[in-house]
Amino acid sequence: MEKSNHGSVQGEVKAGAGTETNGVLSPNTRRLALAALLVSLYVAANSIPIDAFIGGAGFITAGIILLPVVSGLLRPRAAFIAAVLASIGLLAFQLSIIPIFGFYGLLVPTMGIVLGSLGFHRSLAYPAVYIVLGAVWYVLFSGGTIFWLVPYALVIGLIAAKQARIFKLGKKGDLTIFCFVATMCELVTMNIGSISLLNLPGPVWLIITPFMFLERTVAVVGSSSILFGLLRLKGPLRLEGI
Repeated sequence: MEKSNHGSVQGEVKAGAGTETNGVLSPNTRRLALAALLVSLYVAANSIPIDAFIGGAGFITAGIILLPVVSGLLRPRAAFIAAVLASIGLLAFQLSIIPIFGFYGLLVPTMGIVLGSLGFHRSLAYPAVYIVLGAVWYVLFSGGTIFWLVPYALVIGLIAAKQARIFKLGKKGDLTIFCFVATMCELVTMNIGSISLLNLPGPVWLIITPFMFLERTVAVVGSSSILFGLLRLKGPLRLEGI
């Protein structure tokens, strides 16, 4: 079922990408170049702060916009390699939330990119299980407001509706859901660290909830807009991911 759902989105770009190299670049070379470019852009984007991280000396950065883009453009194996390299880059330059979480912070982009890619290219069941786990973890250990779980409930509802084919949103709608899923996987990892490592007190979650809503909205709107634009340029760019 999921394969056919994804095919409608991915087929558009694959049709423009093709398998012919025309004597220029092989598919593997293009994929390698794309992965290297995305890693560089993602690390650079993490030097641009969007919002302060409440609970530590770090920032939510423009990297949250590019993370779903990386997930959408790279298949799981390439996404994993890119995620590891991007995490190392963040650690080397001490960007984003790395100063707060230390080595655990490497998991934040890695889980978001890899699970987002699995959801995009394999099955939404993978990220759905992780997001549910994150919601349970929050309920059991955070002591925070129930309003924090609104985006969790929304993304799980959208995944369930998509799997059951209750509605059909078209390629742009599907891309938006995939971006939402990827950014939520990133958020889940960050939340688990905030609960288990930073021990954020319950009242703090109520204070930061509006900021989280805004940040995830920016991530979904920004990343999906980029992917919409890439869909239009699929032929010239010879992309093989979306």
